[in-house]
Amino acid sequence: MNAFDEDLIRALQFDGRAPFSALAKQLGVHRTVVAQRVHELLESDEIRIIAAVPPRALGLPLQVHLMLRIAGPTQPVFEQLLEHGSVVFLTETIGQYQAVVEIWAPDNEEVGRTVRAIRSIDGIVEVQFGLYDRVLRRLRLGEDPELGEIVFDDFDIALLARLQVDGRSTFGELARHTGRSASACRARVLRLLDAQMVRIGAVRGRRVETGAVLAGIGIVLVGEQDAQEAVEEMLLDIPTIEFAARTTGRYEMVATIAVRSIAQCTEIIRTVRAHPGVVLADSWVHAALWCERYEWGIERLARLRGA
Repeated sequence: MNAFDEDLIRALQFDGRAPFSALAKQLGVHRTVVAQRVHELLESDEIRIIAAVPPRALGLPLQVHLMLRIAGPTQPVFEQLLEHGSVVFLTETIGQYQAVVEIWAPDNEEVGRTVRAIRSIDGIVEVQFGLYDRVLRRLRLGEDPELGEIVFDDFDIALLARLQVDGRSTFGELARHTGRSASACRARVLRLLDAQMVRIGAVRGRRVETGAVLAGIGIVLVGEQDAQEAVEEMLLDIPTIEFAARTTGRYEMVATIAVRSIAQCTEIIRTVRAHPGVVLADSWVHAALWCERYEWGIERLARLRGA
């Protein structure tokens, strides 16, 4: 992928329903160029534009970050990891560990079962465990929302079922799918987006080659609360940090950096390491994306609605 594609995909990750005219203005090209390239990216399955629901809204309050050390061939291990329904994010990494896994689960029992099953996979020789205390930034889903009194009803679920197939569906298409008016669909979609209960954005296809650099960083902090808050502020001020979370485990914070070059990545990691609130900052490179799935939550929403 070239620089234009990377910029276009990143813009769509922030807002998958952005008008082509707005994207063209942001990228400094003609609207027809954007429209054609988005169509090509979708047709080739290099990206999908889908609706995603925050895990807490799905009754999945526990989100776990695993780092795996693998001995021997890695492909059989990754193929077995993909079979676990709780795995929503899986990458092959360069560094001390060979895989990063994110798990969403309803309770500690499910976390335990999944982690034990992963440990038992032939070839996995070490599992480092981290529990997200709070997600501060998540490019696809934003910050963890306050759930309040919002409850998904049948209309919401019908809309989301369509938007998880095509996040750029027009309100007319949504009306035909749900049997409601286009104006009702528009009002409900905007309500869900404004309440941060749904995020619509681009997701890269499995193992798509990219020239961008995606790196992870695990941070150990000094003990003072003020210092911890200062590190959080520093991370959130860096626009290329697309994920950041407070964690319990090996690290007290983890973050993901998305940049165009190793030089840019190195400069950000140096900045983090130089902060007085940081004791240690380990880093790794996400070399290949095996799994990034958020759309399976609709079935769970329907079950919760039925209950």
